Amino acid sequence: MKTKTPFLTTQLSDMLRSFKYRKQLWLKLYLLINLKDLFICYLKFIWQLNQPRTKSKFTDKTCVVVLLSHNRPHNMNILVKGALHQNFVSKVIVSNSNINVRITDWIKIKDSRLVLIDETIPTQPGHRFVIADRENSNYFLSIDDDILLMPNQWVTFFDRLVADDEVTHCLTGNVYLPEKVASNGSPFHQVTGIEQDVDVLVGSFAFTRKHLERMFALANSLGIHQMTNVRNGEDILLSFAGIRSPRVHNVGHIWSCASSSLPGVALWQTHQNFWEERISIFEKAQNARISMNDVWTRSSLLKQLSTLN
Repeated sequence: MKTKTPFLTTQLSDMLRSFKYRKQLWLKLYLLINLKDLFICYLKFIWQLNQPRTKSKFTDKTCVVVLLSHNRPHNMNILVKGALHQNFVSKVIVSNSNINVRITDWIKIKDSRLVLIDETIPTQPGHRFVIADRENSNYFLSIDDDILLMPNQWVTFFDRLVADDEVTHCLTGNVYLPEKVASNGSPFHQVTGIEQDVDVLVGSFAFTRKHLERMFALANSLGIHQMTNVRNGEDILLSFAGIRSPRVHNVGHIWSCASSSLPGVALWQTHQNFWEERISIFEKAQNARISMNDVWTRSSLLKQLSTLN
């Protein structure tokens, strides 16, 4: 059984572990800024929890929040507190896929809306959509366990989804530019802190029941029939589930876990051939989605033509 370690202690430990992976001097020195950011964000989070709740613009709408836990159980308490702080959240489901962890050891919150699950069979990131599909809800939010949203950011994210529920939404996205290589060594270029269309949702997902249905149909057309087992690319499939391209939003500074880029913890640093797989999945999904021949297809083709011109 994994020993429980306090949140701040774990964050500091992960910062120290990341030191050897920071090859450039400025990246090593940037640890001081990361340290400052950790304490400021933590205090800000606690402060917001004790302030009057920010109300959603859509008082008649609710959503289900789906959270996955594996390597970062120490982050879950903050994620769950932020989600349960919202009146529009009807349920928060936490699925733990780490057999060495009991999620009830890490989350001590008492709330009738909270469901904690220790999975008995191995699950992968795609399992979030299987869980969502079981719920009787039209709206869903799901956040990776290395993104620590402030309470007011949950509200903004939900409102963006309801205001334009034909498309999927995120707080960080990727633009796919096969002719250019990003700093991560792939053609997926990160976009955050701005309002714009993107090609791929990354780390944060706001979607509807219709998006789920379209995503499962797309997955089936690609021969993917067990979403629970999808370790890489489930976010790409959801990215093609809207009637138009996904939308990234600026909700202010995104507080990230100190282990978000650590090998052995972060999937993109650990999964072999991660980027090669994503390129293949993206291109296959894009081609399959075009064959569905709907509004998304026509707007996507117009976008491609405008880029070429």
